[in-house]
Amino acid sequence: MTALPFELPAVVVLIGASGSGKTQAAAAFPSQWRLSLDECRRLVADDAGDQSATAAAVAVFDQILSGRLMRGLTTVVDATNSEAAVRASLLQRADQHRLPAVAITLRTRLDLCQARQHLRPANRQVPADTVTRQHTAVPTTAQLLAEGFAQVHDAADLDLLRLALVRAAAAKRDPRTTVRAAFGPGLTAVYAPSPSPDIDGAFVIADRKVAIRTVDGDAFQLGFQARLDEPCPDCGGPQWVRVDGPADLLDVYTGGQPDEPMCDRCG
Repeated sequence: MTALPFELPAVVVLIGASGSGKTQAAAAFPSQWRLSLDECRRLVADDAGDQSATAAAVAVFDQILSGRLMRGLTTVVDATNSEAAVRASLLQRADQHRLPAVAITLRTRLDLCQARQHLRPANRQVPADTVTRQHTAVPTTAQLLAEGFAQVHDAADLDLLRLALVRAAAAKRDPRTTVRAAFGPGLTAVYAPSPSPDIDGAFVIADRKVAIRTVDGDAFQLGFQARLDEPCPDCGGPQWVRVDGPADLLDVYTGGQPDEPMCDRCG
C-alpha cells in the first residue's frame, strides 16, 4: 500500500477511547487485514454488543490473530487497546513472529467520544465513566515507544482518507454493487453475473434461479427487471417485469407479476 510512513507487514494497533473513530480509521485498510473484537462478538453471538459473549469472542480473536501472524500477514487491531496489559500481549506476539508493531493513536476530544455513544444502538453504548477512563488511559507517544512499539503515529497526522481513496480507485468495478444496493447483501451473496447479452445475471441456489437485467431508471439509479418463467401468451417470447427489491423478486419467484410484463419480441 502507498502513503504509509511505515513498512509492511506489521501489526498495526489502533489505540483510542470508544467513539474516537477507530473503526473508521481501520476501514482505510483492506478488510481482510482488520481484526475487531466487536466483529468477533457478532460472529459468536449474532450481536456485536453482547458483552456476555466477550470471552468466546476473545478466543476467536486470538485464534485469528495467531493464524495471521504465523503467516506474516499485516493485521490491524481495531480495539480500544487502552490497557497496558493488552498492548504488552500484542507486542509480545508481534515480536514472537518478528513483525514490527506500529501504534496509531486517536486522540479525539472526550466530549465528542461521549456524544457519539448516543448515536449507537443501545447495546453498543459504552458508559460515560468507561469512556472517560479509556480516554485518560491513552498513552503518550513517548510511553508507547518505551513499551516497545517500533513507530507511533497520530491518526490526525496520517492521511488515511487518501489511503482509502487510492485503494478504492485502484479496485476493479464490482458488477454486484448495484445489485447489493437494490436487493441487499444476503441476495447479493447468491448472485452470479452472466456472460449472456440477454441477462445481467441471476440469483441462484442449487439450480433454482431468478434472472435479472438492468434497465434505464432515473438519472441517479438503474432499474431492474426479472424474467418471468411463463413466455408471452401472444408470441412465446421472453417476458420481463420491473422489480424494485427482494419482495418483488419473491413475487416473481412464486409465480406473481409485481408490475406489467413486457415481451422482448412483440413489445
